[in-house]
Amino acid sequence: MTMTSLAADAVGGYRLDLARGVTEVDRDEWNAVVLGAGGSVFHAWEWLAAFEEAPPGDFEAAHLLAYAGGQLVGICPAYLARSCPRLDYLWSLAGISPGGPILLAHSLAAFAGGPLALADHQDVVGLLVNRMQTSADQLGAWAWGFANLPAGPLTGRLLSTGHAVAQVTTAHRLETAYATEQEYWATIPSKRRRKLQRERRVRLEHATVDDGVPDIDVLVRLVHALLDDRNTPIDVLPESFLASLRRHLAPYERSVVATDNSGDTVAMFAGWQFGPEWSVWIAGLDTAKLNSFDPYHPMLAHTIESAVRTGTAVVNFGRANALQKRRYGAEGVPLFLTLHSPDRQRNAILHAACRKIEESVREVRDGLDVVRRCC
Repeated sequence: MTMTSLAADAVGGYRLDLARGVTEVDRDEWNAVVLGAGGSVFHAWEWLAAFEEAPPGDFEAAHLLAYAGGQLVGICPAYLARSCPRLDYLWSLAGISPGGPILLAHSLAAFAGGPLALADHQDVVGLLVNRMQTSADQLGAWAWGFANLPAGPLTGRLLSTGHAVAQVTTAHRLETAYATEQEYWATIPSKRRRKLQRERRVRLEHATVDDGVPDIDVLVRLVHALLDDRNTPIDVLPESFLASLRRHLAPYERSVVATDNSGDTVAMFAGWQFGPEWSVWIAGLDTAKLNSFDPYHPMLAHTIESAVRTGTAVVNFGRANALQKRRYGAEGVPLFLTLHSPDRQRNAILHAACRKIEESVREVRDGLDVVRRCC
């Protein structure tokens, strides 16, 4: 491995290292930590490899690693972001222009961020957080922080130690560990259940929904059509990034497609299953054929039933369309952006920026996930 040591001596009994690319780390060792720590596909080696191969912006990898003896026990994927359309959008909401790059762990494109550590090595989390400041100083970052942290001890600790914090989106998770599909449907109030099933039948008169893997050209076309319909720039999800994700994450791909009566793919949910969690990451729609997301309800219902049939523990439906996902029982999980600088004046700017971001997010019911500028 070609790594730069962050400390000549071990810290708290651990050795901390800096990897300038995920390919410098053994894939199996990395993913063993992700799975052992309960992480998702967004911390997986393959996701990061795809991100680094075709980044949606200008990023420099700066991943933190913690070893106990020769065993990798903790990771904190991070990138020095010089240009990022999602982060730039947040700055536009805040009305500020940072004076340099941001070291972020790790990407607003994911549903998760921050450090992970094996259960017997939870002290590593604090060490990795502290080392983020060291990395920021070494890399000349204007500020540093974490993307898409859920509410919990780490977010609370960062808030209490002076970090600026803003809720920027909400992911929607549904527990799907039911013995049968009927057992799941029984959890939905009867009146709502009848309405959802009626909507499903009506929409299935014009489309068929099933598991499937759309051709990469179809995937790109449908995703970009939906982005364009929502006035979201294509540079948020450029073709090169989507294609790289398809290649690297092929072993985990689990998508749902809707085809019309002529056999054309008109809508899709693209995602992956990594460990017990199925992450439905992005949607696509043939807006030339459909004025609205007509297959949405049968696609949601199919995804849930497919998860139940295969023993999938959780479906993460991600951002957007919160009301519809909650009708099926999904619960919203607020995700936070944290930012910090040791410079007091700069930190004050970050606190003001986070307040403005949250104010802008609250102007729409479901947060940044439905702001038309960002998918």
